[in-house]
Amino acid sequence: MALSSIGLLAMTPREAFAWGPYGHAIVADIAQSRLSPEATHSVQALLALEHYRTLDRVASWPDTIGHVPVAKGGLPQTLPWHYVDTDVAFSTYDKARDCADDICVTEKLPEMAHVLADRSAPEAKRLAALKWIVHLAGDLHQPLHAAERDHDKGGNAVKVSFFGDDRNGHENLHSLWDEGIMDRARHLVVGPHYTIDFARARAEAERLDAQITPGQAAYWSSGLTEDPGRGAVRDAVVTWTNESHGLARTVAYGLLPEGAGSDGAGSQGRELSLGETYSDRTLPVIETRLEQAGVRLAALLNRVFSKPGPVSGPTP
Repeated sequence: MALSSIGLLAMTPREAFAWGPYGHAIVADIAQSRLSPEATHSVQALLALEHYRTLDRVASWPDTIGHVPVAKGGLPQTLPWHYVDTDVAFSTYDKARDCADDICVTEKLPEMAHVLADRSAPEAKRLAALKWIVHLAGDLHQPLHAAERDHDKGGNAVKVSFFGDDRNGHENLHSLWDEGIMDRARHLVVGPHYTIDFARARAEAERLDAQITPGQAAYWSSGLTEDPGRGAVRDAVVTWTNESHGLARTVAYGLLPEGAGSDGAGSQGRELSLGETYSDRTLPVIETRLEQAGVRLAALLNRVFSKPGPVSGPTP
C-alpha cells in the first residue's frame, strides 16, 4: 500500500480520521483556488516530487501514515499531533496545561510552517511539512479536535445513533462531526479503502467557496495577512484553537439533548439518539469551519512562500 494513499486501517477511537477524506479534500481545494502565484508555483514543485498536482491528493496522508506500524514505515507517534484536549470546563487553550510537551495540533502546525519556510531544508522534508500543514489546518477547525468533556477523548466516548443508525455500535459524537453530518447531508459516499470521488469533493469546495464574501475572507485571514511579526502564525493558530474550543462548548456539546453528559446518555455504553434537529443546527457550523480552514490554509501558505515574508514557529 502506498503511504500517500488513504488505506483501510484499524483505528482506535481517538484515532478516527478528522473531517473524513471528503472534508480534508474540500479544505485543500478551497485553499488551492486562493493561492498566490508564488505559492502555487512552490506548492506544485513540491507536490511534483510524488507526481501530484493538487493539495487534495495529499490532504489525508497524515491520517494514513499515523495508522501504519513503524516497521512498515509509518509514524504512529504522530497521532497526538492531530488534536488538543482542552476540557470544556476551561474557556480557552493554555499551553502549559494542555500541551506542555508541544505534541498537539496547536503547537505542531506553526512548527510545520517553520519547516516549510526553510528553503535550505531537504525537499522531501518540506513536502512532508506541506502535507502536515494542509491536514492540521483542517483538523484544527473541527471543534472536537480542540476540546473534550470529562476525558471523553473529543467526543469519541460519546456513543450515538444518527437518524437511527449507530454503525453497529461504532458511531460516536466525534465521528459524527468528522464526516457523518456532512456526508449524509451532501450525499458524499466514501468507497472501499476510504477512496473518494475527488471531482465530487472539488464541486463541494467550489460551492462553499462561492459563498465566501471578500469581507469574510479578509477577516478570517487577517492575523496572517496584516501582522508582519514573527509570532503571527502561532498567534493565529491559537485563535483558531480557541474558536474551535468555543464551538465545541456551545454547539457540538452544547446542542446535545439536555442531560447528555459524561455520566448520562451517550457514554458508558449507552447511545444518544440524534437526528434532524441536531443535524440542521450543526451543518452550517461545519460548513463554515471548512470554509474558514480553506481560506486560512491559503493565507498561511501564501505567507510561507511570500518573498520576503516572516514566518513564525519554533525551531524543530
